[in-house]
Amino acid sequence: MLSSSAAAPCVPKPVAWLTALRLPFTSVAVVPFVVGAWLAHAHGRLVSMAAALAGTVAVLLICVGCHLFGEAHDQAEDLLTLEHGRNKFSGGTLMVATGVLPALHVRLVAAAFFGVALLLGLYVCWVHSALWLLGLGAFGGATAAVYTVPPVRLVKRGVGELFIGLCYGWLTLVTGYASASGTMPDFPHLAALPIALTVFNIIVINEFPDYEADRDTGKRNLMVRVGKRAGAIIYAIAMVSTVASLVWLCALRGPGSWVRIVAVLLPSCLGLWLAFQVAVRRAWTDRTRLEPAAGATIVLNLVCAVSVGVLLR
Repeated sequence: MLSSSAAAPCVPKPVAWLTALRLPFTSVAVVPFVVGAWLAHAHGRLVSMAAALAGTVAVLLICVGCHLFGEAHDQAEDLLTLEHGRNKFSGGTLMVATGVLPALHVRLVAAAFFGVALLLGLYVCWVHSALWLLGLGAFGGATAAVYTVPPVRLVKRGVGELFIGLCYGWLTLVTGYASASGTMPDFPHLAALPIALTVFNIIVINEFPDYEADRDTGKRNLMVRVGKRAGAIIYAIAMVSTVASLVWLCALRGPGSWVRIVAVLLPSCLGLWLAFQVAVRRAWTDRTRLEPAAGATIVLNLVCAVSVGVLLR
């Protein structure tokens, strides 16, 4: 799909495919999954390394499959970001929208990734003789698939952000534990809140630069529905809630060593600083400050995943 303002760039096909996969962004799902698997070992569960590795690869494939589906189905709004402004964390990669990669091929590859992820999920179930594990993976895979694919397209329903928080926060942590051990974790499931809230905020902060493009193409996501000012408040509330959930988790398990204190203080300071920058200093009105804040939100999410692992150990 091309517009008069966007000519297809000369990008080698291998580079284009690698760009469209957006592999660095899979870290927000892979890291909490690995933390969950590590917690199973730390809690004395009998762990299958083969099953844990298979589950990790499945999560990676589901993530890149979701990214590819987004490239194929978000072409109109992605192109409009060229007119309204974009940053390296938003608006897709434009590899499909500018005609570098055929949309049909991208959709087929995405479907293939989901298929391989399903096979890996079946292998994990076979290793642990626990078919119920497939339900966790199926929920995550189905949600990732319909996030951008019509007719569901959760991304335009105003609830896509919540599903991302649930799947990339709670589901990855719990499924990592279950894939490694074949059992559900014994820690409170609300312990995943810091991860879920920060990944929710990754989506929210990246909707600021895409606001006009999303609005003009009818993508009624959370930001379009509430507006940028309210979106900044929602972001700040989620950040403050992240800090509160970390403090609660630390109090629940006991402060313990200085490592546990750092595991709370480091992400808490970063989270409160980001809330201040976005909601009080209005970074959402300045693209030069918004992009670093978006990057820092991703870093915070990864730090929170590790911190939750430290606190739950």
